[in-house]
Amino acid sequence: MREVLFRVTQLLSGRAVAIWWVALASVGVALTWLPLMDQPGYELASGLTLVLTFAGGGLTIAAARRDPTPSASAVLLALSAAPALLMATLRTRFGTPCDPFASVAFVPLLIVPSAGLVAVLGALAARISKRWWLAFLVYLGFVTLTALSTAWPLLTGPQVFAFNHLGGYLPGPLYDEELSVPASLLWFRFATLCLAGGLGALLQHQRRRGVALLAVFVVIESSGTPLGFRMTDAALARALGGEVETEELVLHYPSGLSDAEVSRVLGDLRFRHHQISDFFGGPPPGKVRVWLYRSAEEKQRLVGAANTQFAKPWRREVHVHGLSFPHPVIKHELVHAMAAPWGAPPFGVAASLFGLQPHVGVIEGFAVAADNPVDELSLHEWTAAMKKKGLLPEVASLMTPQGFYGAPPSRAYTTAGSFLRFLSDRFGKDKLRELYRDGDFDRAFGQPLPALAKDYEAFLDTVPLEPDAVNQAFARFKRGSLFDRPCAREVGRLSAEAGGALSTDPQRARDLLARCHALQPDEPSHVLAEAQALRRLSQDEASRALLEAELKRLEEEPSPWAEAALARADLAQEDGDLETATKLWTRIIERKISPAMERTAQVRLDGLGVEAVRRYFQPGDDDVKLFLLRDASAQKWSVRYLLGRRLQQSGESAAALPVLEQLLGEALPAAIAKETTRLALEAAFAVGRCDRVRKWAAPGTFGGAFDARAADWIERCAFAWP
Repeated sequence: MREVLFRVTQLLSGRAVAIWWVALASVGVALTWLPLMDQPGYELASGLTLVLTFAGGGLTIAAARRDPTPSASAVLLALSAAPALLMATLRTRFGTPCDPFASVAFVPLLIVPSAGLVAVLGALAARISKRWWLAFLVYLGFVTLTALSTAWPLLTGPQVFAFNHLGGYLPGPLYDEELSVPASLLWFRFATLCLAGGLGALLQHQRRRGVALLAVFVVIESSGTPLGFRMTDAALARALGGEVETEELVLHYPSGLSDAEVSRVLGDLRFRHHQISDFFGGPPPGKVRVWLYRSAEEKQRLVGAANTQFAKPWRREVHVHGLSFPHPVIKHELVHAMAAPWGAPPFGVAASLFGLQPHVGVIEGFAVAADNPVDELSLHEWTAAMKKKGLLPEVASLMTPQGFYGAPPSRAYTTAGSFLRFLSDRFGKDKLRELYRDGDFDRAFGQPLPALAKDYEAFLDTVPLEPDAVNQAFARFKRGSLFDRPCAREVGRLSAEAGGALSTDPQRARDLLARCHALQPDEPSHVLAEAQALRRLSQDEASRALLEAELKRLEEEPSPWAEAALARADLAQEDGDLETATKLWTRIIERKISPAMERTAQVRLDGLGVEAVRRYFQPGDDDVKLFLLRDASAQKWSVRYLLGRRLQQSGESAAALPVLEQLLGEALPAAIAKETTRLALEAAFAVGRCDRVRKWAAPGTFGGAFDARAADWIERCAFAWP
């Protein structure tokens, strides 16, 4: 080791090497001023690794003129990252409440193996050519080869994670806050070390050692699929196990699904394909391939992107997880795959510069516009409410890649979709398809983007809104982007750990949540979860004090206030303080915060004194809750409502339908009647009672957003049972 350090100091005494080292270190320090790179974690380590990859070759080529062995160059390269890491650590430690070592495991994993391989490839390039500029071109050729080896499985296979021996690791779309080191990354970086060590040994004429290390590298590389850093269609199909094909699509699904579950998923897919074909004016050529995963964790392990569902339009395929019906995002992802013929080659999306510069706002907005999702509010109602709360992103900027990714995802997707839906309604679907070719608004619509955005924002001012719609929008969209939230990666990891520990180790969960609250004091969800942990620890007084303080702090923020009020009322009921519980539930109803909050408060009020209702909202066995609800179903409408809801959510539609139908004949609060009708529509469709669907989906009963959802069920019925 002493000899290597001596050679490092000798290298730095050379002017060219010293200049390169200072340049690399300076660029690294500059990176720490970028969002998310101001902390020593994944983002900074990735940035430094890319700097070493593209510029480190210059240092190692210059170093090879003085010392042909690459070990000293490797140490020098790794040390060039030290100033940036020190700067980020100090800034994090003394300038933020974040833990500077929360994600530090990524630093050695990404930087050290890449530094070793860059040093070896630079030395090899210097040996191939004595001219510095030609040697650097040879080195860039090596970089290009590794980039191609990484890009090929991304382009031709199902995976969205990327492993590169020089550049490091990309886990897929970076919307997920929780980021941990997977075992696949450990194997891959071990392979990088074997490759660097093997090539370095051969350069130093240590043939036996070099061949042995390269043999280990080849074994690991050839096992990339079972080790988790590479995936193929055939391997993925085997891993899932199930496959079914129709005239429109091919579905790959987990083999453990029942025939009924597969039939329900397939029916959902075929109906959404039919709807999208109508929107496009006819079905696009070819079949869509759908890869369905049981959970986000399974998808992350097999192809990457845990909670982000995605499509590969150029492969006409989508990757989604979850078995909910109707699936909440499958229509959106199908649009991406089915719109490929109208996109620019080679990727089948809205892109300029020969199809290589994607217009992300147009791509995602087009999918949301064609999907036109409706839940409590319509697409335009969500964005109009966002505008009233000052949360609407700048629309013209949103249509640029940097603007789209700079906004919080929920706001960006909804606004882009509403904007393009507005343009489709105004100019026609043909013009919208024209836009999808290259994202040129002026060419497609005959007007510049800023003028169209101005008209759209004026339109939003005309969208009628109830007060609770604005409150719902604030609750849904108030959360900032990953770049805005302090210590986002650390909080994501801690909150995930706390969620797992809540039932088994509430004290640890409480400690983790307290840390989350300290890092993000304006985020109420951590406080509510901490209060729940305190209750599990039988520290009701501490839980009560925490919730009381939160109620005062959130008085002017209706939705989070209501969350805290529900938790406080629940605790009051457990204490026998029914007066406090009743006052809180009544105030939630009076404030008209959201239908969901209103329903919960109404059920709790009606079910006051009924054990089955109280137990329904407590942790516990679902079968026991269902038994209690059945036993108490003759008492109050709140019990029958919860029974029908539980049966429908459990997939027992035949049992749920008569309960829900009976409820619809009773005098119910408006919010309860609306939700009961929604559940009854789902149950009626599930058992093939389209007559009931048409009866309960009559327009005008509950307003525009509900009418749109009801019309979707009528259309689904007509498709499934023509």
